[in-house]
Amino acid sequence: MDDRPTSPEEPRESTEIGRSVELRPGGRLSRSAGPEPPVAADFPAFRRLTLFSVLGGLCPLLPSAVAEDPAFTAVCTRMVTELGESRDLALTPEEVGALACPAASAGSLSARAQVWLRHLLRRPFPGLALGRAVGRTVETFGRGYLLLHSAGLEMAEVHPPDRTAASLQQVRAAIAATLAAADQQPLEQAIAPAYGRSVSLLLRAADLLAGLLGRTPEKGAGALAAGSGILAAEDELLRPLVDEIAARLWSDREGLAGLAKAFESRLAGRRGPSL
Repeated sequence: MDDRPTSPEEPRESTEIGRSVELRPGGRLSRSAGPEPPVAADFPAFRRLTLFSVLGGLCPLLPSAVAEDPAFTAVCTRMVTELGESRDLALTPEEVGALACPAASAGSLSARAQVWLRHLLRRPFPGLALGRAVGRTVETFGRGYLLLHSAGLEMAEVHPPDRTAASLQQVRAAIAATLAAADQQPLEQAIAPAYGRSVSLLLRAADLLAGLLGRTPEKGAGALAAGSGILAAEDELLRPLVDEIAARLWSDREGLAGLAKAFESRLAGRRGPSL
């Protein structure tokens, strides 16, 4: 289970995210039985998704409030890009952008002021930020996990040439609806204790992410493009924490299977009774 890829900057060659399985412990879920036993060879790919999830959780801890959303978008964009390439989805940049994150809502002036105030308190009182960091981690994990699951579903039609703008929008909407309705407590309970013991580490990793993004000429998704070195640096720093969280999530086979089945039901409802 500790079979890590030698270079975290070579995802398609070293981690093979989701190529042989749907990143669900044990691969496909049997329709006649419970989840199959975990396959140890699948764990490095699962851990890769966990790394992206932890990076998503760092975004609320960045020194600048204005950097949180662009950084989160960059993390999700790199993650979706890897997922798409690992499953030969041939996603266009526009499709990657649509799947990576929902459109940001500007919100009211008072709501934005509250966000800024909370952010100002995150650095001197980092414990106040852990809840949002855990939430961002859960969101990132759920988006990546369900997108990868959709790549193994015939009814999702995310593979060319069957993919259309409408089918991709249905997948995106089903993912968002599933995560909005899901009981996130099991995932949060798997992550929160590790975060609570690692506040200093998370702040160092957030500072590293902010510094590396700041030195990158490209904006947005380009800042986390392959070869930038950011993922390698963060993985080196966060390795023990990522390993711990990945092992906890990996062991929750029933919870992950339930999340996938809820997504399938919502997607089927959007596709109509003919499915």
